[in-house]
Amino acid sequence: MREQFRQSRAGEIAIRWYLTILLVIAGTLFAADRARGQDDGAKLFETRCYSCHNIGGGDKQGPDLKGVTERQSREWIEEFVKSPSAMRSKDPVAAELFKRFSPTIMPDQTLSPSELDSIISLIKNLTSKNETFVPSGAKLSRAIVPADIVAGKELFAGEIRLANGAPSCNSCHSVNGIGALGGGTLGPDLTAVNIKYRDPELISILQAPNFPTMNTIFTNHKLTDEEVVQLFAYLQNAKQLNPTAAVVPTQAAATTDPGFLILGFAAATLVLVGLNIFWRKRSHGVRKEMVRRSRI
Repeated sequence: MREQFRQSRAGEIAIRWYLTILLVIAGTLFAADRARGQDDGAKLFETRCYSCHNIGGGDKQGPDLKGVTERQSREWIEEFVKSPSAMRSKDPVAAELFKRFSPTIMPDQTLSPSELDSIISLIKNLTSKNETFVPSGAKLSRAIVPADIVAGKELFAGEIRLANGAPSCNSCHSVNGIGALGGGTLGPDLTAVNIKYRDPELISILQAPNFPTMNTIFTNHKLTDEEVVQLFAYLQNAKQLNPTAAVVPTQAAATTDPGFLILGFAAATLVLVGLNIFWRKRSHGVRKEMVRRSRI
């Protein structure tokens, strides 16, 4: 009997140890999975949301998302993320957000349910800890040197081609002093972009822009680390040279510079005058020959 009791007792202890080990393993796996989910959420937020939103860092082009999961349901957040403009027409909170952050318009987002869950989990976690989101990639690969300003201007103006084949910045943007004709007007003027965004935010945008047009272009044509350093240096210098430059909304409507219209009109006039002179001389020769023959 005593031997059976000992064996039974040993069996109970072994089972308890096995259960304890299983619980520890399960807890470790759960913690690892949760941490992985937080990492996934942070990466998604950095590349898909951080251009316009903070978590705990204050409003940007869009509202600070700290505490949004406490103010709104998951269903509301999902519907708003999928189609903000549609929500504006039927939800007073969405309409107020559009009014508050006008003229910036949030584009529709194509996040999967699992991706949205990762971002929501990140927001909940940082909100509960009263922490601010800091992007992991938002730092330069090296320190800036004076030559980077010149190189950045050449990259911006298209004098040096971007390594991965993206169009030059001045195809869509302009900066004070970029040239006699300035740059493009499809996107906002970037003279004050380093006033508009803090350094980590601007670096993050250069590394992974999430504005609709830029995202389409740069997804497969990302800037190299060296190009990010040089363009950042150029834009930072633009802020120093133009400390009172006006901050332009992210999605300001493209406008046509009157200078281009004047230049175009002048060029067309010169072309027409040149053609007129050319054809007058040509016609004069033909008429002269016709008059000569008529007298024979």
